[in-house]
Amino acid sequence: MKSFKTIIGIMGMVLLCGCNNRHRHVILPIEKPELLRVEDSVRIENNCAYDMALYDSAIVLVNYCGRKFFSLFETGSLKPICSFGTKGKGPNEFQMPQRDRSTGSAEDSVLRIYDAHLVVTKEINMRSLLRDTAVLNIQGEHTYKALRYNKDINRLNDTLYTGILADAPQGPLAIYDTKNDQTVWSESDWGFTMPQRSEMLSYLITYGSLCANTKKQIIVRSYRNIDMIQLFGFDGRLVKNICLSKPECPPFDPQKNCLEPEHNLYHLEMFATPERIYTLHYANPYNDIKNGTATPTILAFDWDGRLTAAYDCPRSITQFCVDETGKKIYGLLDMPDIEHTQLYRFSY
Repeated sequence: MKSFKTIIGIMGMVLLCGCNNRHRHVILPIEKPELLRVEDSVRIENNCAYDMALYDSAIVLVNYCGRKFFSLFETGSLKPICSFGTKGKGPNEFQMPQRDRSTGSAEDSVLRIYDAHLVVTKEINMRSLLRDTAVLNIQGEHTYKALRYNKDINRLNDTLYTGILADAPQGPLAIYDTKNDQTVWSESDWGFTMPQRSEMLSYLITYGSLCANTKKQIIVRSYRNIDMIQLFGFDGRLVKNICLSKPECPPFDPQKNCLEPEHNLYHLEMFATPERIYTLHYANPYNDIKNGTATPTILAFDWDGRLTAAYDCPRSITQFCVDETGKKIYGLLDMPDIEHTQLYRFSY
């Protein structure tokens, strides 16, 4: 009888451990990354790109300090094609969601611009634009006032969108139902206790990127100031933590409610294809990245969160995108206080 109770007790402990596995913060080792090589590069005007994407044969940069919102470049020659979109007062007058690249080539040709209520205000056929190189006069609409997404809005289906809320953040991501005008917050598991000081401080600590796969029904969230990415279901349920080092709260100034300037930055940006999730991973302070003494590793995961590849990048970059083959990577350094930057094409 005693041995039977012992067996039952052990089984109970195993079950409890199994229940906790989903939220464990296990450190993922990175072994022998492959080295990227620079295929080509061009010097371009720095317009502080806050997003970078590929549409057909064009690299699209979304700018927040240039004269135009959108700048297009050829993938082959890296030469500029055109710029369009009239700048206004704020950085979020246009929202360019991460493309749902799993829906086919027809969707890949359309650039949609949303207003603050997630209503499409403009559809741009990229193939026509690339063929005609017309300069479009699109006025900014100052969309920051309503839902207050910072960027990386993702369309999950006909009525559901997900994004990162700057206003009153209650979790890593918000899922917004346009039909019922309701917002659902995802589960939270930072690996540390979030300081209860201000909404802005919480937003700064958890600032990062977001992308989604409609077929897999997975949302991925990365963090610039925490060395972790997380996978969520479309219901906001946390599916998996992926940690490159122990998740820790970045140092902050309690008087000013802001982050200390010399803390490490981690997942600067993220890019997704139907098969892979790519993150631009550093473990260095801002100034080391800016002056080129720190270079990133680009990590590739499948949509189940398994690491499939790692690439050491030979240049400091802060924005990047990957082509459909996964063999061409484009990147640039977009610091706001430099006049010119380099646009690179890498391969391995």
